[in-house]
Amino acid sequence: MNSPSKIIDLFSGTQRLLRRVGCLLVLAGTILAADAQPKKGRFLALFGAQKFRLDNTVFISTDFEHRSVSTEMAKWLRSEGVAASNAFHKARNRISFVKVASVPGAKGSDAWQIEVKAKRVTVAFTTETALQNAIAALQGMLEQDEAGRRYFPAGTRVDWGVQHQPQPKREAVADAATAMRSVDELETVLKQLSTKSGEVYLMLVSTDKWRMQCPSLEAARLTDRLYSTDGYYNTRQLEQLAATAKRSRIEVIPTLELLHENKPFTEAFGHSVFSVEGMRLVRAAIEDCIDAMHPKKICIGTLSPNTDMRYLEFISSLASMLEVELVIIES
Repeated sequence: MNSPSKIIDLFSGTQRLLRRVGCLLVLAGTILAADAQPKKGRFLALFGAQKFRLDNTVFISTDFEHRSVSTEMAKWLRSEGVAASNAFHKARNRISFVKVASVPGAKGSDAWQIEVKAKRVTVAFTTETALQNAIAALQGMLEQDEAGRRYFPAGTRVDWGVQHQPQPKREAVADAATAMRSVDELETVLKQLSTKSGEVYLMLVSTDKWRMQCPSLEAARLTDRLYSTDGYYNTRQLEQLAATAKRSRIEVIPTLELLHENKPFTEAFGHSVFSVEGMRLVRAAIEDCIDAMHPKKICIGTLSPNTDMRYLEFISSLASMLEVELVIIES
């Protein structure tokens, strides 16, 4: 999986670990809805709670030209303690490597797709380079549950373009949610953090603090319970922060923790963010953030094993409709 990278928080003076946001959810809907895409990029689509479990023997298949891939993949799985074979037998679980002319959704050369289902993993690739990149990606997806059982998480991953090995990028986080800070102080911190990283995550909503004004939600006349009693940032202040960041060539990513139950949200509206009514309100809040700050990306928090999969499908559709990149940080 992705290696951890340090997060700089000048407010607290502490260091925290987050996985690199290489899985920064460039959601499938977002990628496909955009008119122009860079040569390199990727998207991830999640579905269901399925897992391709490796506690049964796995059969690996390829075409004749790539038969060595089966041998090497079986060897790697066995080194990980998984029973694997590149010879035909009655194994129910199967990993198949398939060369294709193109990969749906990919906008560049050297494209690959990994589709993981409960009993089958299919790796499609267009070139030899894509094949090697796909193998590395699949190996990096191997996970282990609390009982020590190995598995690949279900979903579809697509990537394209020649992959290099860039230096790990340090992400910078300005925590404006835990404690109320002045706009001037936030502007200073953003400028300081921008020297450490090209992107600064500005935490505006945590699981127990809501510090972003949402005009669309104020119609419900319950935002006095939503906003933190010791202060919040109004639309004018958010616009000021965005303008300062633009002048200073800082990419600010507003961060709203909306992948866990949100205490002030539930207390204000009586709905979970995962409910049908809650999702409608979440969309309105994200639209308000876009209207105020016009970001290229919005981070909606940290993915957890308990995140409702239907909610993730809603987030995927929302990304497409709003034409914004919604970022999810792996837990």
